[in-house]
Parts: sequence; structure tokens; C-alpha cells
Amino acid sequence: MSGGRVAEILGQAGVEAVQRPIASARALPPAAYTDPEFYTLERDLVFRRHWISIAFAHEIPDAGDAMPVDAAGVPLILLRDRDGEIRAFHNVCRHRGSAILSAPVKGQPTLRCPYHGWAYGLDGRLRATPLWDGQRVAAEGAVDRKSLGLVPVRCGIFADVVFVDLSGTAPPLAEFVRPLAARWAPYCTEDTRLAHHAAGEIAANWKLAVEGALENYHEAFVHPSLPARIDAAGNKTFTDTAEDALFGFCWAGETALRSQAPLIPLRDGAAIERTDYLSFLFPNTQLNLYGSVVIAVIWTPLAPGRTALRSSFYLVAEAAEGPRFAEARAAMAEYWRNLREEDRRVIEAMQRGRNSPAAGDFRLSPFWEGSVHHFQNKLVAAMLDAETV
Repeated sequence: MSGGRVAEILGQAGVEAVQRPIASARALPPAAYTDPEFYTLERDLVFRRHWISIAFAHEIPDAGDAMPVDAAGVPLILLRDRDGEIRAFHNVCRHRGSAILSAPVKGQPTLRCPYHGWAYGLDGRLRATPLWDGQRVAAEGAVDRKSLGLVPVRCGIFADVVFVDLSGTAPPLAEFVRPLAARWAPYCTEDTRLAHHAAGEIAANWKLAVEGALENYHEAFVHPSLPARIDAAGNKTFTDTAEDALFGFCWAGETALRSQAPLIPLRDGAAIERTDYLSFLFPNTQLNLYGSVVIAVIWTPLAPGRTALRSSFYLVAEAAEGPRFAEARAAMAEYWRNLREEDRRVIEAMQRGRNSPAAGDFRLSPFWEGSVHHFQNKLVAAMLDAETV
């Protein structure tokens, strides 16, 4: 491997060090977390070429609901059409390029450009071009409406998460999510309902947020409420997982991560040991299954040192709604709020440290940080492969 902006920014030796086996590897150099050009390369070479999560289906629940979304710097409209299907379009009027939607709307029959009033249906078709020819309703044929509809973007839904493929060339969404869907197959996750939603921002690079979730090394020092990840003999009680777009870890047995709500039922005939999963779908989607709760997190890069996060929590139907489990829902939300705050402090500290001229030569623990090593190599490989296309 030689040449390319990735190697120029990280250094040829830095790239090669990431790619070595974990026992002798070095972690990503600080520039991967601080350099504006590397951030732009990630956006162009990774986020615009893979399935990325951008929103939750529950955010646009009814026909005519629509919201503007920034997808790796590309302005999109996400809407639910008259048939209840979710669609994505580029948020740009076909007349003079104005963004059409600047805030969420509810129950709209059409979307209208604020500049010259061009109106688009929920199917993306151009419906009206008022005053184009001086008439309140433009004459038939004055504008070729058939060729000037909103430009669609490939999208799909898995586990209430809305994914888009800006390139239009990624594998089918079903193939992308297959490794995770197979692991979740024994559980009736379709019985879950939205119980809580939260949004926030951290002053750190998106990769540090992902890495913080992936490794258990810090838990004994940062999260006193979490269960131990080693047994009395010092053996791992978790297993790293990696398959295609999926990476993370899993573990079996009862843990403090499960809320007091009922467990998500196993399917009839599912003879397995109940297993919890902390999972990512590369690059930015976190999907966890913790016995009684499914947690979906969308990590959205905003700048080299800023990341937005949106979390949705799903419990089995009776636990997600109504007064019976209200205290359990509140306790769950508070528990995860505390964990997130504990993580935020140390992740932001890592970001600050990467701005030091003394930063670098970072090591990874072969015992604890195999998934971090996998993630960093997956990112580098995706960027290098895209540079050669």
C-alpha cells in the first residue's frame, strides 16, 4: 500500500502499525480524530459509500410527516408517504436548488419550496409550479413535471432505524443487517415498543464514542454499576463478535444491564442460552439487545471534535406503555443517562488528549480491546479501498 491522502495524513508507518496483529499493533494516530481533512475523507470515502443510519422511523409516525436530515453533509428529506412507507429524497428543489424543508412537519399532503412555491407530492413528483408562466396555475406542459421530481435516495428500515445508501451501490440492506438479524432471530424483538428517546452531543470524535462502547477495559474504573467482565480466575466473560458489517461483543447470564421490565420473549422452540449483545453495524449504528431492552443509538459526526447521538429504548409492549411499568421505565432511563454521562466525561478527555503534541504511540490490550482493533482496521481498510476505486 502506498500513496493516497489517508497515508499522507496518518503517515505510512501509522497505517501499517494499525494493520499489524493486535499484540504488536498501534491504535489510530491522533490525526484520525483531530484533522479536518481526515474527517472530510471519512465522510466521502465511508459515510457516503455505505449504509448509514440517519433517523428513527418513530420520528415520522404518520402519513405526511417529514423531517430534514443531514446525511454526511448531504441534505435529505425523510418522509412517510400516503401508504405509510418511509422514503428519502434529496432536500433540494429542482428549480433553483433551494432546500425545501428546514424543520419537521406533520400531516402534509405536499411539500412546498419556500423560494418559488414549487410543490412536491409525498411520492416525490412535482405537482405544481405556480406563476411559472404568469398564471396562478401554470398551463399544462409549461414545465416538464415528469422529469423534475425530487431525486430519491435509497433507504430502508431495520429495528426502527432508518438507513440510507447515498451511493446507491451498497449491498441490499437485508444483506447488510443479516449477521445481526441472525443473532437476534431467537428473540421476539418485534414485540418491543418505543419506551424512551433521548438526544445529545459530545465534544469528541465519533470514533471515540464507538470505541468507548466497544471496550470493557474502562468499565471497572468508570462504571461502578456495571457487572464484572472477568471471572474470579481472570478469564473473559464476554466474547468479541465480528462478521461483515457487524462488530461488538456478547455475553450470557443475568446482568445489571437488564431493566426491571419483562424480558423480551424467546420464540417458541428457541433452545438457546439467553445472550446479550452490544453490536455495531459499520460505520455509525449501535444496536444492543439486553434481555429486556433493545437500545438503538445513531452516532452522527458533526465535526472532527463533535458528535451527535440519538438513542431510542424499546421494551416489550406492556412495559413500554401504560402506568404499570412507569417506575421501571423511569429507572431504566436514569440508569442509562448516568452511564452515558460517565462515558461522556472520559471520551471528551480522550479527545482533549489527542490535541497534545505528546499524543501518539497508542497501544491496545489484546485481552480487552480486540473489537477496537477490528473497528479501526475496518475503517482504514474501507478508506484505502475507496481511494483505489
